[in-house]
Amino acid sequence: MEKIRIQRNIKQIEVNDEGECIVLDFNDHSLPYKFLKMLNEIHAKQREFEEKLDAEGSLYSAVELEYEINLYFKAKIDELFGEGTCRKVYGDVLPSVEMHSDFLTQLTPYFEEYAKQRREKMSRYTAERTGNV
Repeated sequence: MEKIRIQRNIKQIEVNDEGECIVLDFNDHSLPYKFLKMLNEIHAKQREFEEKLDAEGSLYSAVELEYEINLYFKAKIDELFGEGTCRKVYGDVLPSVEMHSDFLTQLTPYFEEYAKQRREKMSRYTAERTGNV
């Protein structure tokens, strides 16, 4: 029997000392779009919270706003990478903005590598179609 196998572009990344992993499935071409969209939403939400914090000024308001933004970031990360991602990455705590930033910074090279590979594949495809091989 003949078989066909499609090359898969899946990155499995260990995220804690217990050996738990997250999976970046770059076969889903919506993943990079969703990642960049999430980053933009997080930056916009962070600016919004900073403006509220500047307007409020009290310690209670600052703690409450930080709690809200950390819940928001946690929800966005779990939404994109799958339920339980934050527990795997951070443990059983509500992670801080700095922890989220560190996690997203460490993921960014995987998305940059994906973008580089896509550009190379698309340029080869275009060259082949136009006869500029």
